[in-house]
Formats: sequence, C-alpha cells, structure tokens
Amino acid sequence: MFDSEIYTDRRYWEIDLLRGIGITMMVVSNFVTDLGLFLNYSSHRTFWMGFAVTTATIFVFASGLSMWISYSRTLGKKPNPHWKYLRRFFKLFGLGLLITAVTYSLGMTIHFGILHFLGLATLLGMLFYRFGRFNVLWAVFFILGHLVLRNFHDGLWLLPIGIMPENYFTPDYFPIFPWFGVFLLGMTAGSVLYPDGRRKRDIGLPSSPLVHFVAFAGRHTLLIYVVHQPILVGLLRLIYGPLPGLPI
Repeated sequence: MFDSEIYTDRRYWEIDLLRGIGITMMVVSNFVTDLGLFLNYSSHRTFWMGFAVTTATIFVFASGLSMWISYSRTLGKKPNPHWKYLRRFFKLFGLGLLITAVTYSLGMTIHFGILHFLGLATLLGMLFYRFGRFNVLWAVFFILGHLVLRNFHDGLWLLPIGIMPENYFTPDYFPIFPWFGVFLLGMTAGSVLYPDGRRKRDIGLPSSPLVHFVAFAGRHTLLIYVVHQPILVGLLRLIYGPLPGLPI
C-alpha cells in the first residue's frame, strides 16, 4: 500500500506528503466543527480558527504546486493538453454541485466550497501559467483584493469572487479572492522549485512509516474529502443522537 516504487520522476513524495498533511488537518478541523454542532458549542475559538485557516492554506497551496508540475509536463506534449484540465474542472465542480444539493437538503448549504473553488482554479491556473514566478504579484492582488471585497455585500451570485450577503454563513467557503492568490503562490513555488515540472535536485524518500502513511493519504485527497464528513457525522450521530434541527 505504501510502496516506494510508485515514486519515480513522474511523482514526487514530498508533494503527496504536503497534500497528506493538508487533508489530515482538514479532517481534524472538520471533526472539531462537527463535534461543536452536536454538543452545541462554538468551535470558532482563536486556536481552531487559526488551525482551519492554516489547513486551508496548506491544501490550496499544495494544489497550486501540483497544478504547476502537472501542467508543465502536459503542455506541448499532447495534441490537446487542455482537455485533461477541462475534464478535471467538470469532475471537481460537478462534485461540488452534488455537495451543494446534499447540504441544501440538510439546511446548511455549501454554495461555493473547496471543490467548486478547485474546479474553477484549474481553469484559471491554465491562464495564469504563462506568468511563471511573476504569479507572486497576481497572488498579492487576489489576497489583498479580499480586504476590499469583504466590505461589500450583495446576493448569492457574487459568492465566487468573495462578496457575500450580510450575515451569511456556510460551513465551507473558498472564494476566488483571496484563495486563488494562495493557489498562485503554490504555482509560483512550482515555477521556482520544479521548472518544467521536474525537480532541480533529487530528494530521497524517508523510511519513516508515518511519512509513507501521510503521503498515501496525499495520493487520495479527493476520496478522503468526499467520504470523511459522512463518516464523521455518522459516528457522532451514533454517539450523541440526531443533530438538533437537521434531518440526520
């Protein structure tokens, strides 16, 4: 299951490790939030708010880094390189819409969560690839732009860019401002550390079982993301009973 032979010049263990750290932290963060709902207390304390933001930053940064490596290898080597990423967009955004439908039925709708964002970021990433390491400037634009847009309020249709209705709440929200800026920071790091999608120097795979386990999780982030919440909520429901106010 943790065979080191999968790590060749086509796949890098350190990228999987970073993604694995991100998805592991996400499971922990969501568990704390879910537990707060069942026990009727707020999980939005200073530590856990910081933990959640750090988790999201690692995950989105790693996604941008992976995008750079993957797109660098695909560009110019396949007759229609963009189709791969269009399919990825439809897959991720489609799963995001499915989650929107399910959470709507539960009364806590996720309109533009991490999967919606990553789908759209895949399309935008192809456009911004040309800027290489200068994407750091665009990253600053998107991150600082959030500080301006958060002062405006409108209907749900502007949620993707970071303009929310007043008193809006959703358990999962990743607007383009500022999160595409974090994605671009990952692409910038990729342009510096992995030019043309290749390492500048070899990095030996550690023998630690923990590293192998976390990297394994990093190779299956989408599956873990999709299934972890139903599992967590199901286990908490068995322990604490139905969640008040929700049909679960």
